[in-house]
Amino acid sequence: MDALVTAVTAAGGLVVGDQLEIVVERLGAHVDLRRPWWACPSCQAPAGAAALVPVARVAVRRRGCRRCGAQAAHPLRPAVLALVSAVVMGGFAARLGADPVLPAFVVLAAALVAVSAVDLERMIIPNRILYPSAGAIAVLLLVGTVADGRWGSMARAAIAAVAAFVAFFVVHAVAPRGMGFGDVRLAGVVGLATGWLGLGHAFVAFLAAFVLGSVVGTVVMVVSGQGRRTRVPFGPFLAAGAVVAVVAGDPIVRALFHRGA
Repeated sequence: MDALVTAVTAAGGLVVGDQLEIVVERLGAHVDLRRPWWACPSCQAPAGAAALVPVARVAVRRRGCRRCGAQAAHPLRPAVLALVSAVVMGGFAARLGADPVLPAFVVLAAALVAVSAVDLERMIIPNRILYPSAGAIAVLLLVGTVADGRWGSMARAAIAAVAAFVAFFVVHAVAPRGMGFGDVRLAGVVGLATGWLGLGHAFVAFLAAFVLGSVVGTVVMVVSGQGRRTRVPFGPFLAAGAVVAVVAGDPIVRALFHRGA
């Protein structure tokens, strides 16, 4: 049963991830989501039928608009989003199985992928992605909690969310150029989801985020030659930390705290 859930969730991730390109492209640029969703960004000509097919869309976007010839800014990104979403959602499903809270983590996965893509391109974390995702995750966690009566897990989720938000807010207040308020909000969402699995899992999520951010940030600063002036978005590292905590949190928590999850 768990293998079937994992396979179906991963397959759904391919479809959802491909469609996330609409969210990333439109909301990242502060454009509404009115149809046509797949249209030329220059002349607004609707895409042809082939561009609506996930696999064929990449080739069509690489050729450019059939009317004005304008090239898509990121022709391969829908395929990348689809692959990453499938891996993350499949990993979450493999970890949780047919758990009532799995839908909450599927939404978390989609939000993390979309937020990371926008942050990497534009150095922002859009509220129009984060707020609806946070609301949906909270509701779905509550539904899963009611289904199994795991109120202790919900309490830990709330504690981790508040603690993460407050801690990151303090960092933002002290060094606003180093930690944006979007990162503060995202930290609250990550704390909420990973805290449901355990306070140790929330700790692992943020530890992994800071370790990955430090290592990758240092490499980027050296390669770019700009030193401390180099801007590195932190959202993708928060997302990666959350994935580490959900997928591999159990053994890491045991190793760090010498106890179960």
